[in-house]
Amino acid sequence: MGIDTLIWLNAVAILPLSIIGSLLHFAYDWSGHHRVVAVFAAVNESYWEHIKIAFWPVLLWFVALFAMGGWQLPGFVPAATIALYSVPVSMISIVFGYKAIARKNILWIDILSFFVTVAVALLIFALTATELAAGGWSIALSMVFLMILGIAFARFTHRPPAEPDFFIDPLNKRYGLEAHPDN
Repeated sequence: MGIDTLIWLNAVAILPLSIIGSLLHFAYDWSGHHRVVAVFAAVNESYWEHIKIAFWPVLLWFVALFAMGGWQLPGFVPAATIALYSVPVSMISIVFGYKAIARKNILWIDILSFFVTVAVALLIFALTATELAAGGWSIALSMVFLMILGIAFARFTHRPPAEPDFFIDPLNKRYGLEAHPDN
């Protein structure tokens, strides 16, 4: 799988992945508030929950790419890890950046920032996956970092830190599952 193929596949995936992430915004309610679904779906309006619903579709896409032949690229796993860590960095940078100028949330910019975050992650992956010459240790370390991020999403959904910038629901000033309107 070459760089041109990766860029093309990822460009085609931006819209479907963003739609899946958008649907994850509602999946917790649709599931009847199932605690396992809460790990993957947004449970409130905090930035953390919006990062989470961008992360999981991109991770699923990388798993699909790996199965379609990405395993042949030695840098696949480290590139995917770097790209997935770009999700929180990109989203927070974009949202906090525009809010510093606008002094408020603007829904269409929030939605656009979600699409841009997904696109940035996919672009970072496409540009690095074919360039990295990863060995066993860097692949193993990448897997550890991916597991840490996955565990963080599960842990901080159910027991978020009382941190007022990323984890608090701006609508009701509560955290985690307790911030959900039905709780």
